Amino acid sequence: MAGQRARITREGIVNGNPLVKELDEFTAPEIKKTMQETRGGSFIPGEICVGIEKMNSSWKVKGANQELLSAYGLAAGELCQVDVKESHQDEDGNRFSIVHSLSGEITSITESASKMGDLPEHQFEMSVSAYKKTENHKVIYDIDRNAQILDLGNGDLMEGHRRNIGRP
Repeated sequence: MAGQRARITREGIVNGNPLVKELDEFTAPEIKKTMQETRGGSFIPGEICVGIEKMNSSWKVKGANQELLSAYGLAAGELCQVDVKESHQDEDGNRFSIVHSLSGEITSITESASKMGDLPEHQFEMSVSAYKKTENHKVIYDIDRNAQILDLGNGDLMEGHRRNIGRP
């Protein structure tokens, strides 16, 4: 067993704006199945997956510029693209490339309190419509609400269902 991992470095790109030193925190979307109880004629109830819950993400930026803040004012139908690339290393020296790629709409930007001696900070919140996470180029998640793609690491669960209704 390789042991604990440490995040060594990280870079973000928000709508083409590179963030290295400015990206203070990043919270990836929580991937949570929506379950409903089944019973029918069964004595013992069960649950069946009927989808996944809506995805949200957030990140904090120190010293956000006007170009980055303007992503909040995108026109209806325009999506904000966020890519966060990280390099991790475990206790045995193994290195891992983690890439989060998200698109969606920024739903809020909160500016930190203004105090002398502190760096200005902005908290961005996003409603995510597509999310892909890879580790060393292998898919962990690939979810796209509009394209009806749901890959939780073992292939696209929606592929056969899209085919059933005549979609690629």
